[in-house]
Amino acid sequence: MINYSIAMKLNPQKRNEPKKAYARAQCTEKMDINRFSEHIASHGSVYSRADIAAVLTLAVDCMREQLLNGTRIELGDLGDFSVSLKSTGAETAELFNPAVNITKVSVNWQPGERFTDLMEDAVFNAVPSRKVAQQVLKAIKAGETTVDFNADDAAASGTDDSETAGA
Repeated sequence: MINYSIAMKLNPQKRNEPKKAYARAQCTEKMDINRFSEHIASHGSVYSRADIAAVLTLAVDCMREQLLNGTRIELGDLGDFSVSLKSTGAETAELFNPAVNITKVSVNWQPGERFTDLMEDAVFNAVPSRKVAQQVLKAIKAGETTVDFNADDAAASGTDDSETAGA
């Protein structure tokens, strides 16, 4: 299930138009490599969590090495990985100096077929924004029974101007 909240945002290409409501994904938890390895192992794998974590760690090291060598890595359903560069312009090609003009090296991920469209299998669950949830938690800790939200907070969370804490 994918949790989401609503955020009122301007369209950057149409700043003169009013804000519109957009969905923002809200993560429910974080999973480190050890927990992810444990999860993989729980799906009937003959390999232990430690074996899977070791392979994943080695895969990261090898992917980094190959990307720095200019290799495009194609991993089927997982997708393709390659580098992209951000740079500032030089007056001429002769004056271009990678140590000066290249300012960032990033990794591009082109999702494989199983990741290109998750809509068919996605289930959505509306939750308060992080800001609203923090305000409610703060009120609960302070022993308050109501929380006053400003208009943007209320619109973003789908609530009235005040909401009962803990509800």
